[in-house]
Amino acid sequence: MRALVALLVGSVFLTVSAHARANTHLNAADRQIRFAEKAVVDALDFRQGEVASLVDTKSFFTASGWADFMKLLTGFVDHQGAPTFTSTFTPSGPAIATKQDKESLTVTVPGVLRHESRNPQGIPSTTSYRAEIDIRVSPSPFKIELLIQRTCGGATTKPSCR
Repeated sequence: MRALVALLVGSVFLTVSAHARANTHLNAADRQIRFAEKAVVDALDFRQGEVASLVDTKSFFTASGWADFMKLLTGFVDHQGAPTFTSTFTPSGPAIATKQDKESLTVTVPGVLRHESRNPQGIPSTTSYRAEIDIRVSPSPFKIELLIQRTCGGATTKPSCR
């Protein structure tokens, strides 16, 4: 009888341990996804003429991720490094984990990307795009390794480009 109880207790222990390890892995991916959702909104939220509004998210990026992000903005920053337009990104649906590579996770966040620029007289020009933002997040500590913006045609009422 004692052997049966010991076997039962051992089975329960092993099952709980395996489940806890599986949840830890899942929770790590969930945390990466949550980081990606917030980081993409923060990274794409900056104001025309304000250097600080652009560089305040530099700490969210790896060094190479930041360099790649700034390459995307080539021609759209002034000689002091300030953006020449205002940008905002509003998610329109849940983030989707699209690729696991070693420990990095690529996440796609659908939404609306809005750009506004003001001419010297202060008159605004605004354009909104349906977009999907691909963001590759490194393992802990979470950092943006790559951020790619894809705009889509069609009405801005659809939740994603798919």
